[in-house]
Amino acid sequence: MKASKWINLTATLALSTLVIAGCGNSGDKESADGTTTIEFMHWGGDETFEGDYKERIETFEEENPDIKVKTITVADDYDTKLQTMIAGNEAPDVAQVAENGSGFATKGAFLDLSDRIEKASIDTDETWGAAIDLYKNDDEIFGLPDRGGSSILYYNKDMFDEANIDYPTPEWTMDDYYAAAEKMTNDEEGDEKRWGSTAGDYNLVWGNYLQSNGGGIMDQDGKVIIDSSENLDTLTEYNDAFKNWSVDYETGEDGVNRFQAGVVGMNMTGFWDIKANAEVEGLNFGISTMPIGTEPTSWSTGSALTISSQSSEKEQEAAWKFIQYMTDEDAQQILGKGLSDCPANLKVLSSDEFLNQKVGSQDLDLSNIATAQERVKIDGLLAGPWYSEANEEANNKIKEMLLGNIEPEEATKTLQTNLEKIVAKY
Repeated sequence: MKASKWINLTATLALSTLVIAGCGNSGDKESADGTTTIEFMHWGGDETFEGDYKERIETFEEENPDIKVKTITVADDYDTKLQTMIAGNEAPDVAQVAENGSGFATKGAFLDLSDRIEKASIDTDETWGAAIDLYKNDDEIFGLPDRGGSSILYYNKDMFDEANIDYPTPEWTMDDYYAAAEKMTNDEEGDEKRWGSTAGDYNLVWGNYLQSNGGGIMDQDGKVIIDSSENLDTLTEYNDAFKNWSVDYETGEDGVNRFQAGVVGMNMTGFWDIKANAEVEGLNFGISTMPIGTEPTSWSTGSALTISSQSSEKEQEAAWKFIQYMTDEDAQQILGKGLSDCPANLKVLSSDEFLNQKVGSQDLDLSNIATAQERVKIDGLLAGPWYSEANEEANNKIKEMLLGNIEPEEATKTLQTNLEKIVAKY
């Protein structure tokens, strides 16, 4: 998940110094009338709360009158705030996490939900697919996926029509993608300039391409695997495409989103751009899955809900009811209503209620959202306490490559060495 889009992180975790205090952060938060209050912390602002949580929380409280949910909305420095609360024995009973979750989980911050999942007969594969792998610490499951989404391909239908190219489908290959990008790129200057695609140092794109061609950055055990012939071939092709058919970033120097301005044929990012693109007058676009190399893959951009190990037994039971509700079908339908955010529940993504929604005047095939989510594959980079540091290093080296400062071979070899050093610290 792209931090600038979802978490607004501005601080690097210092989890090596995190101390998990004993259970019972403030005793049972039970009132005289027998109701239990649980604290739920999430990132974002008031708009995020209104769009993603308010209606679901109100419905949960109506169905569970003995439980009250106190919401803590954190606009900035979310990880730092959560770390401070945990270290001070004031952890929220339920906390939202994404790639940041493993760093806390390895320090014992969250409850292992495995037994509760089994007792509730929740089929994790059927409900969330491989997205659940992001919230595992060894054999423990420390979070239930709530907000879903994965890497998807946005395409400008008018530019495809002008170039006489068939629209992307879930069967589209990397060769199809590169051929289309080349054909839609022109040699004009100024306002007449057109690019086939956006590309950059965001691993939602290049990391997905590595996986799609049978490679990756790290395996599920945290072993660094980026220095391989498959990865070198993929990054060499990506680097060449960047120089010939792509524009460096989604947004130009003038602050204009190039895809929304109609000068870029394809843009690869997450679910969050659907509504924003639909609100742009005159932008005729579609959505599809990421192109396939040797296998179909998608990069995860979701988040999960966790339960604090510091909470009392009564608070933990109330929190379990809460996160079960939030991630089950009824609440997930509320989350997906109006496409303000993407449900993680695969059953909801494939439901008529979700698929039959209209996005302004756009005719979008929303079934591609479910297909993309089903193709999620979690790279080991995302699923370990090293994430923040390793992710920054990986993106920086790819950026150096794209700027022409280093060649792809140097990028893969340097990353192999540097990432191994980072992982060894954890």
